[in-house]
Parts: sequence; C-alpha cells; structure tokens
Amino acid sequence: MRPNLHRIPPEILITAGTLAVMFFFSVVYSLPIVVPSGGHAAFVGVHYIYPLIGVAILGIITFLAGRREVATGFLLALPCYMVILFAHFNLKLWIPHINPRSYDEFYWKTDEMVRPVVDMCFYIREKILFFIPYEANFYMLAFIALFYTSFMYHAMKTPEYFRTLVISVLLLQAFGAVAYLVAPAAGPFIYEKGVDPTITGGQQYMLDFYRNSIAQGPAWIASEGSVNFTAGLAAMPSLHAAGAFLFFLFAWKHGRALLPLYSFILFFILVTSVATRWHYVIDVPIGLALAWVCLWVAQKICEPSERGTEREPEPAAVPLPV
Repeated sequence: MRPNLHRIPPEILITAGTLAVMFFFSVVYSLPIVVPSGGHAAFVGVHYIYPLIGVAILGIITFLAGRREVATGFLLALPCYMVILFAHFNLKLWIPHINPRSYDEFYWKTDEMVRPVVDMCFYIREKILFFIPYEANFYMLAFIALFYTSFMYHAMKTPEYFRTLVISVLLLQAFGAVAYLVAPAAGPFIYEKGVDPTITGGQQYMLDFYRNSIAQGPAWIASEGSVNFTAGLAAMPSLHAAGAFLFFLFAWKHGRALLPLYSFILFFILVTSVATRWHYVIDVPIGLALAWVCLWVAQKICEPSERGTEREPEPAAVPLPV
C-alpha cells in the first residue's frame, strides 16, 4: 500500500529528503558520517538548537492548555531541525571531496571589482558600529536572538503562520547545505584579515582542518570530524545573511513590531559578514535570494492550512417574515 504523501507533514518530508541527500553522497563518495562530540556539540546547541528548545517548552505548555493542533507544530520543529542540522554539517565537512573545485580566486576578483563596498563595510564596522565590542560576539548572539524572538513572537502572536516560519527555516538549512556544493569557497580571510582580531585564530583553525581534509582525505574526517563537527568551511552562500533576512521578511509580513530591531540586526550581520572576511560580497545577495526562495516555497506549502485558519465572514442576517 503506497503512503499518502499529502498526509505526511512537510517537516518530515523535508527532513527525510535532506537525510536522503546526505546518505546518497556518503555512499557515492565513500564519506564517513560523523556525530558531534565534545565542545563542538555544545557549539551546535548554543547556535542552533537552544532557540528551538524554547519552542519545544512552549509547545508543551500549549499542548497542556488544550491547543493541540498548534502544539504539534511546535513539538515537530525541534527533532526535524536537529536532524537537518546533523545532515547539514556532515555535508559541509564533505564539500572539498564532493566538489574539489575552489572558486575563491574568482570570488576574490569580484571583491576587488567592488572594493569600495568592502572598504565601506570595514569603515562602518570600525567607525560607526564601534560601540559594539568585538569580544561581545554580537554577530552570533544577534543571530541567536533572531531565532528566539521570531519563534516566540510568532508562536504567541501569529500561531497560524508559525508553521510557515518553521518550514522556511528547515528549507534554508536543507537548501543551504546543497547550495554550498555548487561553487564552493573557503572565504576571503585566506587573502586578508578582517576587522575582528578575536576570530582570526578560529578562521585559521578551520582553514587548517579544511586543508588537512583535502590532503588526507575522508580518513581525516572519520578521525577528526566528531570533535570538529562545525569546522567545515563554506563561504558561498552566506547563510547567516540568509537567516537574518528570512526572519526580517517574515516580520515584514507578520510582525511589523519587530522591524526596528530586525533592521538593525540585519544591517549589522550584512556588514560584519564582509568586514570580518568570512564572506565575499557576492555571497551576501546569493544568501538573500536563497532566503526569499525558501520563504516563498514554505508559503506555497502552507497556503491551504493558512487559508483554513482565516476567519470566515459571518453570513448576512436573514430578514424575518413580516
């Protein structure tokens, strides 16, 4: 008996599809699947999982309050997101073995073509956004704050659109991992240092892992991948820019009260992604386009259920016979 795909939640289908892609590349290229361990497991948690733990707690509360249909979306989000991240980071570790071509030289030339934009990002981060210390790691903390704020706000204020938000985030991580494989690059920090001295050591560490992975092959990933689960380098596209823009777009449609804060965070992340030399300028618009596509697809998936939650107009009163 064939399964009815229309009855399978889209979150499950997206997760299953991402896992299928991971297993496909693992088998075809004989690449080891690794699980996070040690401090890097905590890194994944802080940056990506903890925001959804809050959603899970809210889902339990909603379930106990009797709103079981809404709670289902909350409680489904966490395990699906965890599984997709697992596949995402494995794919990221495998990039140089799936597509060994490097496009850094080409992207660097595009940066040189728009050098005033790069210099402007340097200037803004150093002279205008100087009041945010580098040690504060505001780049990552602000990104995490977008997760917390968006999931909590839309869960409480616009629960009828919450599932669209969840699906768009799942799609972003799933599509993003595949997008990394198209035209991969390590990042412009291999050519020049960025403005933030606190991340230079981390960039060099990830670059060393990247080079060892290329030199020693999948055996290096098998032996070192667990403790370096998030060490995969991938500049194109910028998923931090994509994520920030995705939450901004969703706020524009369903939470205008968030826009002042989100506008500043989006601006900061776009500027800093270039100024720290994690990303080439071209990585940013590609990331923004990816975010728009993910939200559009999520809206198409959720359109029927969203229409079903809209309040139908009350029928006109029928005049009583005289």
